[in-house]
Amino acid sequence: MEHESSSHNGYHEPKPGKAGRYDHGDDWNEPEEAQHDHEDGRFSVNLIWAQATSRNGRRNAIGFQGGMPWHLSEDLNRFKELTISHPVIMGRKTWESLREGSRPLKNRDNIVVSRNAHYRAQGATVVEDIDAALCMAGQESIPDDGIDRSEIWVIGGSQLFDAALAHADRAFVTEIRTEVDADTFAPDILELVDAGLWRLENETPWIQPHDGSNGISDFRFVTYQKVR
Repeated sequence: MEHESSSHNGYHEPKPGKAGRYDHGDDWNEPEEAQHDHEDGRFSVNLIWAQATSRNGRRNAIGFQGGMPWHLSEDLNRFKELTISHPVIMGRKTWESLREGSRPLKNRDNIVVSRNAHYRAQGATVVEDIDAALCMAGQESIPDDGIDRSEIWVIGGSQLFDAALAHADRAFVTEIRTEVDADTFAPDILELVDAGLWRLENETPWIQPHDGSNGISDFRFVTYQKVR
């Protein structure tokens, strides 16, 4: 995940008294219309993560003790390039894993999912579940904040990826060849491919990182698409 020092501050303002939290049942701005945006093709939902192999051989490792167990600048740059100027949806733990100076992520509409009705995330909108998050992310901001809502990005963590799978169109995965300590894992996309539910869309060749001192031998970018 990238680390930045300033915020776009282009998030949606909730009704007075909500103090940064949006509840799915709120009747402001007719959010129920946004529930149909994905079905109508008005926006796509993308998942994005980097993964390696855990030391006990389990694939799809994405985190350890609240952070990423590697540093790969090429992956961070790709993450920024793909998600910039779009809404990003994340869970509470992912939000808290960002350094204080880098949250909210700059030039993106930051939406945090938390079941805690009292949780607040300064500079982001807090919602109760993935459905509310997609409803929020699909709404145009008034005044226009310059955010392109034709693509919505779900950026973690593990529980949110699982919840978002039913809504997702694509998964952008950085595969990293290294073994790490891990306690958090992404959905097993290969199992979904084997089941015929997803398919491989494209992949790059294996690439050696510019910084070879971090234990990563090589990596590649892989895109999967849900079979409709």
